[in-house]
Amino acid sequence: MPSEPLIALALSLLISLAPFLPAAEKSAPEEEPAPAVEEQPALSAEQLAALAQTPASWFDEPALLDALSKLPHYDETRAQRYLAYRTGGAWTLEQVLRIVNTDNDLPRFTAAVDADPDDGDLILVNKYSRLASDYVPEDLVTVEPAYSNGGKLKSEVNDAFCDLVEAMWAETGLHLVNASPYRSYQTQKNLYARYRTQYSEATTDRFSARAGYSEHQTGLALDVIAPGGTLNGFKNTQQFVWMRDNAHRFGFILRYGDGMEYITGYKFEPWHYRYVGVEAATFIYENDLTFEEYYAYYVKK
Repeated sequence: MPSEPLIALALSLLISLAPFLPAAEKSAPEEEPAPAVEEQPALSAEQLAALAQTPASWFDEPALLDALSKLPHYDETRAQRYLAYRTGGAWTLEQVLRIVNTDNDLPRFTAAVDADPDDGDLILVNKYSRLASDYVPEDLVTVEPAYSNGGKLKSEVNDAFCDLVEAMWAETGLHLVNASPYRSYQTQKNLYARYRTQYSEATTDRFSARAGYSEHQTGLALDVIAPGGTLNGFKNTQQFVWMRDNAHRFGFILRYGDGMEYITGYKFEPWHYRYVGVEAATFIYENDLTFEEYYAYYVKK
């Protein structure tokens, strides 16, 4: 048996020669499993609401898209258009989505396409969707004289409006008058031209539709007032309060809501209501949507 001094000498020799000795063939290491990716917990409703109201300018481009992707109705195909609004104004994330998803990032009128009559009661007519000059809706009927200052609506809309007026009377003792229903292309053209003699084009476009861009031409829209009242005074009436909270029960929506001009293209019009049917109107009311958003998310797609 070697003595301890010999063992120590042999070890020191091996150590000194180690750099010159052939390396022992190593077996291939076992492949390690990829580390598990931890899924981020879904944001709560409160967290999503807070994120939606965050200014878009707070994020750089990758972070903006990541944040937007967590919100409802994010559309990856519109990513570059979302990015254009990162510093395009004091917009929140929610507003960026609403603007781009409804094509409001495109130039109004010049980017307009033809409205689709096949959409029926859900036809979209706005500054991006126009009607032909010869478009006249089918089934126009004269509005019940007791409920109107004259004019016509589509038959289905007239029936729904009569039911609405009768319900308002039964529930509150209040009455309502249809002040302005269907308008032809030419009537709208004349009306817009009259306003242009008083206001600039930009100002007029905020409250009056150009010919072909008016919902009134569809026979689905109407302006309402209290008896003896005015359009501008309607927001201060009990009739408006009732309409705001109940019009959807009869298939109507408040078309141009307060603070929604950046989506609808028109300033707040408490008197302007659009028929879309009870199902769509109820969904729009309960989810606080504009018709532009409803159309983009549930009709166009």
